[in-house]
Amino acid sequence: MSRLTFSHTSGAANPITLSPTLATSFDIKITVKAHTDISAKAYSFIIADDKGNTTTKTLTITTQGTPPVFVEPTESSSKVSVATSGLFVQRYKVTKGTGNLASIEVSKDGVKITDLTTLYIDNLQTNFSANPQPIEAANQGAYDKQIFFRAPATVGIYVYTTKFIDVNGLSTTHTITVTVGTSVNSLAGILLNQSGPAGQGGLDLDTGASTGTVASNPSSADAEIRDEGVVNVLNDGTWRQQISGMNGSVIKYIKKGKNGISENFDFANIKFKEEIAALWTNGEAFTLKSLDGLRDVSAKVEVNDIFIVNKGGKYYLLTVKSIKVTTAVGDNSDSYTFDVKF
Repeated sequence: MSRLTFSHTSGAANPITLSPTLATSFDIKITVKAHTDISAKAYSFIIADDKGNTTTKTLTITTQGTPPVFVEPTESSSKVSVATSGLFVQRYKVTKGTGNLASIEVSKDGVKITDLTTLYIDNLQTNFSANPQPIEAANQGAYDKQIFFRAPATVGIYVYTTKFIDVNGLSTTHTITVTVGTSVNSLAGILLNQSGPAGQGGLDLDTGASTGTVASNPSSADAEIRDEGVVNVLNDGTWRQQISGMNGSVIKYIKKGKNGISENFDFANIKFKEEIAALWTNGEAFTLKSLDGLRDVSAKVEVNDIFIVNKGGKYYLLTVKSIKVTTAVGDNSDSYTFDVKF
């Protein structure tokens, strides 16, 4: 009876008998204290007259509880960068809400993780035994442990969601956006016609700076690629529009639809150094030689050509954004503009 109160009397009974003054009509407020579990229950209010006739009004009351509460982390999401197959860790300090903590569920990109060898509790010797992972009795009121995650072996951006679930099925979540791989550096560089003024014709792919191409010019040592100049400085000023490697650098073509490269390959979609390195084996080697026979050189370079450069195990990906060709005799200010990722 303690769960019922009536506006017209201080007493409580179930059923409650109305006084004669209320026998023909009444306006009574009934207050019901809801049930203590988290559920939907039907409450029926039945009015009976002195002849035994009844009318009923039924209300469904749904009780809601408080889900688990994060003490740490304080934000609902975070970001981390990690190498392929690397580890990242998050401390979770969680207190129960209405019901005791029951389990922890971890998903990646919305799909529950099934490889339990990639999930660890508090140390790298204890893997999840299931997913959801049951929470032991001693920690069902308050949880304070680290969870270690092993990142995928494939570069990309993944969203990990860790959900703490209580005995009533209520939950609270934390998401970690994980960048797997080493983000590329990007720059634009202009490679000038090697037959132009002294001190040009090479390109430092780490800085985008123009360099020389001969040993007497100190900047030449910084170059990874060079231009091949004109056909003949004495009698044919036609720009060859060809490139080659410098200082031990090797250049290959990246051609869509060839050597395992997708038809839909897009330079703009390359975001990680590991992706560039992985392209090397799919590159197509140069087959032409420089005039002196000392260097492998490209065919005539065109806008949108894509090249990959390997200098001692460091990889650069280049695409040709524009080409400037001059027509004035002896001008030789021709150039290529490259977008470079490394």
